[in-house]
Amino acid sequence: MARRRRRPRRRGLFAISAFLAIGGMYWVYSIRDQPVEFVTSDTPLVNARPEDPTAGSGMPNGVSEKGSDPQQQASELAAGRDRARKLMASGRQAALDGDLVVARSQLNEAFGLAIPIDERIELRAELTRLADETVFSSRIVQDDPLVTSYIIAPGDTLAKIAKAHDITTGLLSRINDIANPNVIRAGRRIKIINGPFRFDICKADYTLDVYLQDTFLRQYPVGLGADDSTPTGEWRATDKLVNPVYYSPRGEGTIAADDPENPLGERWISLVGTAGAAVGMQRYGIHGTIDPESIRRSTTLGCIRLFNEDVEFLYDLAVPQKTVVVVR
Repeated sequence: MARRRRRPRRRGLFAISAFLAIGGMYWVYSIRDQPVEFVTSDTPLVNARPEDPTAGSGMPNGVSEKGSDPQQQASELAAGRDRARKLMASGRQAALDGDLVVARSQLNEAFGLAIPIDERIELRAELTRLADETVFSSRIVQDDPLVTSYIIAPGDTLAKIAKAHDITTGLLSRINDIANPNVIRAGRRIKIINGPFRFDICKADYTLDVYLQDTFLRQYPVGLGADDSTPTGEWRATDKLVNPVYYSPRGEGTIAADDPENPLGERWISLVGTAGAAVGMQRYGIHGTIDPESIRRSTTLGCIRLFNEDVEFLYDLAVPQKTVVVVR
């Protein structure tokens, strides 16, 4: 854990005794929190890529930083880990009992607490499996706050339904096995996800976590900007493009869509900075790559790149003006 130093207290302007000449130095801990072949049926999504044991190894933001006493800090961490293990035991039993919503809720709460790296990796895998089964499949689990069912009314369009729930027509088509989003039948019951999604990027681990209503769903590896050129802060998704044309920021001209030399791959999600060091930033985005070796490395001009199959899935999650991207 990284540690930062509190500034020493300044001496009083009019010191009365030598006892006021020395300020205290204290240490406080700063703890930081640290996919898929898609099938549109009751078969859940699976992640064919093996888990990277080094990814997402940091601790979450939710750990208390109160007090400066190391013993107090250790006590709080121990209490948090004890609660996390109780939640994990209860959540896993709920999963065995078939109560997937309770299991997901309890395991997700444990995921937000300070736990050892190996347990965190196990939890992430379990939450991904639960997300595949409860969110990214056509199954609707009773009393799930993340999803609902909807009966298509006469005059409805998939675009209209998607907009009302802050999701995309692409995602609705995927989870409901709709071959043509322009042709839907009134009276059909479909599954709806209550969006929008949020993307959290950890620069230290080269990972992008997908959240829905503060519930962790899955993680993707990413490539980032060289020389720390991916600004931290909050971003918002704007325009989205399939098969984007590449316009070189160095004045080297353009590369056409579908050109094998186009470094953007086949998807582009524009980002505009809204807070932190990113505020006011433009011309950044999330995109694919023609160089898989660049993933988990800092080689780009500042954009966030993913494996092509991963960014294609994220493309169907991102809603312009709604999806927030946080870079830590």
